[in-house]
Amino acid sequence: MSISPRIVSWYVHGRQPKGRRLPVLVLTLLSLLLPGMAAGSEAGRPITGDAKTAFLQAWSERLQAMRSLRMVFTQEKSLRFLRRPLVAQGALWLKGETLLYVLKNAAGETELEVRLDPHTAKAHYPLIQTLEVMDLHTAQASPFSVPFLTRDPAALEKEYEIELLAASDLHTLKLIPRDPQALVAEIRLTLKDFQPQRLVQVEKTGNQLIMHISTFIVNPNIDEAQLELHVPAGTKVTHPLP
Repeated sequence: MSISPRIVSWYVHGRQPKGRRLPVLVLTLLSLLLPGMAAGSEAGRPITGDAKTAFLQAWSERLQAMRSLRMVFTQEKSLRFLRRPLVAQGALWLKGETLLYVLKNAAGETELEVRLDPHTAKAHYPLIQTLEVMDLHTAQASPFSVPFLTRDPAALEKEYEIELLAASDLHTLKLIPRDPQALVAEIRLTLKDFQPQRLVQVEKTGNQLIMHISTFIVNPNIDEAQLELHVPAGTKVTHPLP
């Protein structure tokens, strides 16, 4: 999975290339966040030392064996200036180094389609008939990786302070960015038998996001046609990066 999860994080975490403001209004790539939910509300006993290392290594081995992925999720995002959270449904397909991500709003309309390969990122906004095309060779990527697409979770410690909590049959990774300028204050990824169940993201602005992952199938058969991005004729094409 060398498809640059850092680029994916522009959409997940709202980070943008330095010096550029992209019209990206993506809610997120995994989860469901309830308004007013406290970041520390999840109970669990801390796992440290060799037990923590063993858990991260076991998770790493499973991710390294992943060649394709199909994921379905529901999400809510609570914004400080909105009285009600924004609700969306999403799906993701990954095969080798190509990824397709689709997000639909509460009305069932496709709001965003993102296709990533090692060279290009394309973001299609059907509702405003716009396609953003970005050359990843010139992109200044966000310094954050997406936890569930990182091949070596132990390497996340270079970017995050990591706490591991256990409660019943659930394990929760609490990730705090080491970069003091990060927009994200905290991320919590909850796993059951190493399968992602929920992702909670809390931003320093007070905005919050939760994803509930209903489907997470590793190594499914994915046809190349499933990864195609179909853009209607007449769509406005922009190139946000130089």
